[in-house]
Amino acid sequence: VYRTEEIDGLPTIIMELVDGGTLEQKVQRLGPLSLTEAINDIVQVIDGLDAAEQLGILHRDIKPANCFVGPMGEVKVGDFGLSRPVDQVDDVRLTQSGLFLGTPVFSSPEQLMGESLDLRADIYAVGATLYYLLSGALPYDADNAARLIALVMNGTPTPLASRGADLPAALDAVVMKCLARKRD
Repeated sequence: VYRTEEIDGLPTIIMELVDGGTLEQKVQRLGPLSLTEAINDIVQVIDGLDAAEQLGILHRDIKPANCFVGPMGEVKVGDFGLSRPVDQVDDVRLTQSGLFLGTPVFSSPEQLMGESLDLRADIYAVGATLYYLLSGALPYDADNAARLIALVMNGTPTPLASRGADLPAALDAVVMKCLARKRD
């Protein structure tokens, strides 16, 4: 993000053009990523979120479609359209019409409930993104948005092993901890 400004009453974010596609497109093209590649990519996402957090910004919409791949394979976090200063995340949880902001499968239960958010909401989304990178699938199987939200709120993610991901137990545990329903 280079800067933000208002143009004709509309807030805008001026960002670097990263035109190598997204992590979502990369997985769609290549299938699940190798363990090394998935970890390398997600660490770069975490670095981007850490830089934002150092500036007091909570992203609130991390997902593979918002992580952009550069020409040398570098990964950058983009689409800060839902981001908010950490000390202001409570005042804009819903749109004015009451619609949910974000992508349900990558949103933490507290975000879906409209509760106060902190960095743990982005950690949840990082876990869901890493799950996708490793498996090529989403953590929950649902045929509609209502069922998906119910699963995020009350279900258990499909184990990565059942998605064909052969992972060290410690990494599997980290992903599942990120996807815990209770943020504590």
